Amino acid sequence: MSKYKAEIYLFLSLLLSIFLLFLLKTALLPFFIASSLAYISWPLFNYFKRITKERETLSALLTVATLIMAFLIALFIVLPTVIEQVQSFINYLPSLGKKLDAFMYKLFGKHLVGKLHLNFQSFQEIIKGIYSQIGNLPIGDIASKLFSGVFSAISIAVNAFLVPFLTYYFLKNGSEIIKVYIALAPEGIETELKELLLKVHDSLSSYLIGQMGVALFVGLYISVGLYIVGIKYSILIGFISGILNMIPYVGFFSGLIPSMLLAVFDNGSWKALFGVLIVFLTEVGIENLIYPLIMSRTTGVNPILILLSIFVGGYLGGFLGIVLAVPVAVMVVPIFESFLRKKESLKNVSWDNG
Repeated sequence: MSKYKAEIYLFLSLLLSIFLLFLLKTALLPFFIASSLAYISWPLFNYFKRITKERETLSALLTVATLIMAFLIALFIVLPTVIEQVQSFINYLPSLGKKLDAFMYKLFGKHLVGKLHLNFQSFQEIIKGIYSQIGNLPIGDIASKLFSGVFSAISIAVNAFLVPFLTYYFLKNGSEIIKVYIALAPEGIETELKELLLKVHDSLSSYLIGQMGVALFVGLYISVGLYIVGIKYSILIGFISGILNMIPYVGFFSGLIPSMLLAVFDNGSWKALFGVLIVFLTEVGIENLIYPLIMSRTTGVNPILILLSIFVGGYLGGFLGIVLAVPVAVMVVPIFESFLRKKESLKNVSWDNG
């Protein structure tokens, strides 16, 4: 087992971090959010370092300011638009349901429709109930709902300052934190641990940067494309497709199916349906072209592993488990691969000696 010290040390460190995060979620969540923001924005931090001639303090401040600006744009411009379309879609559900019922009746007949009748009025009430748990249109109500159960009313203001401050700290001292972590490792594995950490970093950063870049492209492309075609709720569909695009296969169908239904039952023309198919098929083609360009390296993570990690993470840890699932899986893959390479090399050595 001494041959696998670096892999064991890193894997146990990862498990301990996850365990502590769930055990002390309220206390550690700001640190987790800040460290995640610092890691994701590290390329931006390095860019600011280049243009400011290696001034780390100024670069960290500029990075945090950029993150705050992006958050405010999302909170006050993007989110209200999406919520407005959600409200509109909820009100439109009964009308859509009647059109769908009429289509089913025409296609399958009264007897079958009686068994498969879709009560969109009840479905509308269910969605309204879920939506009311999130909040109404005003941003203050939404924010208070989102943070309830995690932060108290007083701590929201504290964390509004604490998260940017911690993000600044992690950006400025990230390299030193890694040095301390390596120094705490068992003797004799420092060099090997550095190499393994670099592989994990390459895998995780490539995946996150690639997925976020592609998700942004997918969301914008579908929103604009559907708007040109004349499909209702184009921004909402694009927003959902972009976010869910990080889950293999889900993003594509989560946008395609409602778009086709709206094209048939709202627009009511083959031209609109054909336009929707063009938007989604061209999106897939362009995505396959830009994905290797956005990612510096491919992670080689199997889509089935990603889906499995999401289901397991959701089952074990709820929403936070879903958030952590894919990054953890992407980090574990290079550790496991390193373990297998060493095991294979030991087998080869034993065969040669034999």
